[in-house]
Amino acid sequence: MLQRRNSKQRNVIREYLCGRIDHPTAEKLYNEIKEEYPKMSLGTVYRNLMFLNEIGEIQAIEVGDGITHFDPNPQPHAHFYCKKCKQVSDIFIEDYNKVMSIFANQTNNEIEKCNVFLEGVCELCKNKTDA
Repeated sequence: MLQRRNSKQRNVIREYLCGRIDHPTAEKLYNEIKEEYPKMSLGTVYRNLMFLNEIGEIQAIEVGDGITHFDPNPQPHAHFYCKKCKQVSDIFIEDYNKVMSIFANQTNNEIEKCNVFLEGVCELCKNKTDA
């Protein structure tokens, strides 16, 4: 793989992702960044996010809404997508390797990575509906 040098733009993107749990899209991140760095383009943000995903620093996730979301936590965990409010949230499973072994036991394929994605209505939206 081609090594790319560290860049100021990539470091800015890392800063804006650090500690987030909201799984922003490239466009959302770009709109936040451009306030402080107006010369940075959406293309630069997207390319750097995809590079960070490629090298395993972050996760690019597809949740069924047709938009790539970015998760700064590269560790294996599941994601939940609320069909009503469109939010993506993390679900941490105590032993993610057990989940992978369940799938591995059903096939002769060599599983290298497992993405668990759940979809439904989140607790907040459910409570609004129930009220």
